[in-house]
Amino acid sequence: MDLKKYYSKLNSKVLRNYEKQASEISGLRSILKQKSSREALFLLKTAEYLTKCFKLEKDLDESFFENKTTAQIKTILNPFYSELRPRNYQKSYLNPDYAAEVFGTKTGKYIYALYYHFIQFKNFAFEHKIYQMEKYNRMFLEMYAHFSSGKKFSEKFLKELTVSYDGVNDPDEIFYSYKEMFGRDFTNYREIVLNSSPKDLKYLYRYNINITENEIRTVEFFRHYSKQKLDALAKQIAKAYAQGFINSDKDLSRKSSVLIRFSAGQEELIKRLIFFLNKNYGLESIVGQPSTTPINKQAHHDLKFINATYLNKEFADSRLYATEKAMNRLKDDLDAYSGIILVESFGEKPFSPRSKKTAWSLSTEQQLVFQNLVSRNQQLRQKFIPRTETSFCIIAFPSPEIGKDFVSIFEDIMEVNMLDSGKYEKIQKNIIDAIDKAERVHVKGRNGNLTDIIIMNQKLKNPAKHTNYCNCGADVNIPVGEVFTSPKLTGTNGTLHIKETFLNGLKFKELRLEFKDGFISDYSCSNFNKKEDNKKFIRENLIFPHKTLPIGEFAIGTNTLAYTVAKKYDILEVLPVLIIEKMGPHFAIGDTCYSHEEDKAVFNPIDNKQITARDNEMSINRKKDHSKAYTGVHTDITLPYEDIDFITGLAPDGEKTDIIRNGRFVVKGTEDLNIPLDKAGI
Repeated sequence: MDLKKYYSKLNSKVLRNYEKQASEISGLRSILKQKSSREALFLLKTAEYLTKCFKLEKDLDESFFENKTTAQIKTILNPFYSELRPRNYQKSYLNPDYAAEVFGTKTGKYIYALYYHFIQFKNFAFEHKIYQMEKYNRMFLEMYAHFSSGKKFSEKFLKELTVSYDGVNDPDEIFYSYKEMFGRDFTNYREIVLNSSPKDLKYLYRYNINITENEIRTVEFFRHYSKQKLDALAKQIAKAYAQGFINSDKDLSRKSSVLIRFSAGQEELIKRLIFFLNKNYGLESIVGQPSTTPINKQAHHDLKFINATYLNKEFADSRLYATEKAMNRLKDDLDAYSGIILVESFGEKPFSPRSKKTAWSLSTEQQLVFQNLVSRNQQLRQKFIPRTETSFCIIAFPSPEIGKDFVSIFEDIMEVNMLDSGKYEKIQKNIIDAIDKAERVHVKGRNGNLTDIIIMNQKLKNPAKHTNYCNCGADVNIPVGEVFTSPKLTGTNGTLHIKETFLNGLKFKELRLEFKDGFISDYSCSNFNKKEDNKKFIRENLIFPHKTLPIGEFAIGTNTLAYTVAKKYDILEVLPVLIIEKMGPHFAIGDTCYSHEEDKAVFNPIDNKQITARDNEMSINRKKDHSKAYTGVHTDITLPYEDIDFITGLAPDGEKTDIIRNGRFVVKGTEDLNIPLDKAGI
């Protein structure tokens, strides 16, 4: 795809000014080299980087890839990532600690946030987004003019500068950002995938992402993998996606596009998936930029809240207005959009970030603004892309980063992902029949796990026709293996404790959440030495932007085979939530699984019972005030089988029904679930 042509309308407006800026900034280097102030050193480093990006943008055309070897391309592109490498990051202006060391805490906060935009120039150059480069060139030249007039960079100056650039929403920029997600004419990544050859790795560098040995080894693995197995897997994913529409009584035939997100290196699978989605279901694939091995997770964590430099109510209102205009312009594409298929990878080492006082965080007032922005943006999404008309499908495979057993792990995970959905649905019906009789469910931990919580079931009006629990097969979430409900919040009380877990890309140690009437009332972990640092870590990475969250889902995972695979290779801590949630009881904090589609009737397979537990005391607020109904959060936290003393249903008359006891399923008809555990000696 010719990105130069694609963005030409926006670029043409600023091209003449951009060329003048580029020449001026390049020429400033010789002047800045003669200065030694902290401002001069910052501007010099930035000018040198921008000048490299100007050249890259000019050099990047089709011949750039055709006339160079992979080694030559790496030599040119890899230096653009060097400042993010952990060894260099310590002395980078992108690091809030270093920016504070050089400029002081208050001014340094703005320096590292501003520098982030300049580091983005490599991406702008690669994608020929001259309109973005021109914008931040203006920012740089304002900084230089301030410096050349003999003034130092102050907090006041940098704040005003930031607000004047980042605090303004450009409707055209927002429109193009949405076109890249949903526009059927944005074919850049799809073309890279379809034209890729595992024999020539140059195509990987066309994605404009960091390419490591993991991505290269993934390409090599899929290159030699059985083509029959890849065909079967692609068909299975496409079928599961379509099945999600059938199970939810949604009409896929009204839609014509689907978004695919994947990990770089999986192209041989994605090619086939694109083919079968089109052949079997008439869907045109929109392919998003693939994910890759992160360069520096700490840097990503440090940048999490740089929007605090400009976020206020005026900005939020302007953003929503521009977003609605963009969505109106894209209405045809959004009407055609059916949903998303995610092909994830896992295996990266768990990450525990450093909490830096020099980094930005949102004020209490900004948190409220952000919460309101999220809520109103959800409403916009519902208006243009209603969940009652769309679906999704997620599946995950290991990355070579997982270690020496990568190939064996891949084959075992493949077996887990291809398990017979029908078989599990029959077994899970027995669990649902037993647990539907309970008024509440008691979950108790063992082996040092301090979980002790009562989950309230919602009252069934007609148990013969209604159920609280969804019998979940392998459609939207692969692999198969869970039953879940939206609990009643009132009366849901107790402690959820996980010794070690990996959530939202971060490692949590000794995570403990206390619940009162279904909401988090207290929380702690042991990632840091100080109690308040631990609370802040949970607040910012699990609860944000809220003060508390409800339990939106209680589920019992039944995929014991997945659990034995995790134990066999000792990979529990690196598995994605998608698989972990099928390996024991899990509790989702945030919205229910039926968020924004509570009024659509859904039924279980086999017995065709209607699932009536779709609302809770929070989501029912949608009928009066949308902002009080949804959180925009849904984080699954799973308790491993071996840490379960019991899961017991308690009927109103006091009768007890064990679902799991001592880490084993005990409901009649679930005996097959224990076979993998017994074989593995767990």
